[in-house]
Amino acid sequence: MNRKAVLIVDEKANAEQRNALLGLARELAGRLVQDVVEVKTAAIKMEMGHHGMHDAKASLRAGDLVSIETRGLTEKDHFCGNEGVYYAPLTSLVHSIPAVAELDRYDGPGLSVTWTLHGKRSAFVGSFQSE
Repeated sequence: MNRKAVLIVDEKANAEQRNALLGLARELAGRLVQDVVEVKTAAIKMEMGHHGMHDAKASLRAGDLVSIETRGLTEKDHFCGNEGVYYAPLTSLVHSIPAVAELDRYDGPGLSVTWTLHGKRSAFVGSFQSE
C-alpha cells in the first residue's frame, strides 16, 4: 500500500525543535510516514476537554490545512448494543478512547486529495509519550 504523508510543524518551532518534532513523528508513526511528500509549517492550536479520564472532546487546527473536532460517544452512536472497537489507534498510546470526529478536514497540497467529513465514528483521543 502506498502511504503518502504531509507533516505539519508549528510555525513557532525553531530549527532544532522542528527537527525534533519531525523525528518524534517518524518514531511514533513508523511506516505511516515513510513517504513524506511535504513538510509544512502552520500555526497549530490544540484544545482538549478536561472533564475526566474518558472525555473525548478535542479540537486541532493547523493553519488552513487541517481541522479536527471530536466528541465522546453517546447512546446515539451505538448501533446494536454490542459495540466494540474493531481497530486500534494507528500508533501506540498510553491511554486512548474512541471518539466521533464531528469535523475531519484536510485541504492542502501534497496528497493530491482534499476532504471534509462530518460525524464519523473514526477518531481516537489519547495521550502518548516518547521513550
